[in-house]
Amino acid sequence: MLPYQVITSNAELLAFCEHARHVPYLALDTEFVRNRTYYARLGLVQVRAADQLVLIDPVAGLDLEPFWELLKDPNVHIVIHAGGEDYEILAQHMGQIPTHIFDTQIGAAFAGHGEALGYAALVKHYTDIEVDKSQSRTDWMQRPLAPEQLDYAAADVFYLHDIYPRLRSELSAEKLELVEAESALQVAKRGEQTPTKWLYLFFGNAWQCNRQQLAVLRELMGWRLDRAKKSDIPLGFVAKDHTLLELARRMPETTGQLRGITDLSPMTIRYAGDDLLAAIRQGKAATELPAQLERLTDMRGYKPVFNAIKQQITALAKELGIEPGMVASRRQINDVIHWQWQVPNEAKSDLSSPDLYVGWRGAKLSTHLDAIFKRDR
Repeated sequence: MLPYQVITSNAELLAFCEHARHVPYLALDTEFVRNRTYYARLGLVQVRAADQLVLIDPVAGLDLEPFWELLKDPNVHIVIHAGGEDYEILAQHMGQIPTHIFDTQIGAAFAGHGEALGYAALVKHYTDIEVDKSQSRTDWMQRPLAPEQLDYAAADVFYLHDIYPRLRSELSAEKLELVEAESALQVAKRGEQTPTKWLYLFFGNAWQCNRQQLAVLRELMGWRLDRAKKSDIPLGFVAKDHTLLELARRMPETTGQLRGITDLSPMTIRYAGDDLLAAIRQGKAATELPAQLERLTDMRGYKPVFNAIKQQITALAKELGIEPGMVASRRQINDVIHWQWQVPNEAKSDLSSPDLYVGWRGAKLSTHLDAIFKRDR
């Protein structure tokens, strides 16, 4: 493995950024901690630019703006493996996510190596080297980091940089275009935020609520999100989903009644109980109530519609020479049915369309999907 440099000064970072602007692509990874916070805390940024591998230390008090500006440059091409949470970190710190990203997990799937190939498996496939994953539970905010922890972090981009051109060469022009489009879609999705007033539509057990309870659930989801962000704690630390559902269905009116709610933290009751009760009152006072939701699989016509969509997906997968799961998962099919049958028209203008209606999937499937939903349920 290349020797690496731990960057702890602004001068070192500026020098690296200047070098990085002149290489064909960057291999990028991040390490972060998110155990007890709403916002992930960035502990390390690993980058390989040709023959230079650096570990950028945000904990050292660096001004990272030159690095974020580097990543915003559309001429800077970035390679990441399974970048979902990395995209969230970048959006959090940059205010946007770079657009020129090639996700090697997506690339490996289109190359026929499996739909969710992990980094260690990717390295094993291309190099026959076993990557040491023993440091994966490191607290990346602690200092100093041990040599073996730094080595582990460096390996995440060292091999990635060399694998990328080999993986890319396996892809036909058509599949390369699909990988780039899919990478861009995943980036865009991580940068999206569902408007608070529509969060209840995507709450797993919202079908258990009547219309009044849905109005309360709508307010409670906004209260929970606001509380989590302001206190920088995970949503589940404020109230778990089953607790939120119980609150919506029972609609307690007093602090004493709150104490009878399953798993509602005494700390939450003490410091946010008044706001919680106010949210419940607001939901109860709503005059325009949400439409009743049903459990999707119980809805009339669900199974034939699901199967019809699945047939279109299978046909498209065969046409493209890829596995059907890469076109759509069961969840993505259900997202389309939910969108058509249960998302109100006034919400659709505020929300992003389901995956099967956008990008390369939409170009191939949207006409067929519309035809399916025009049939009688």
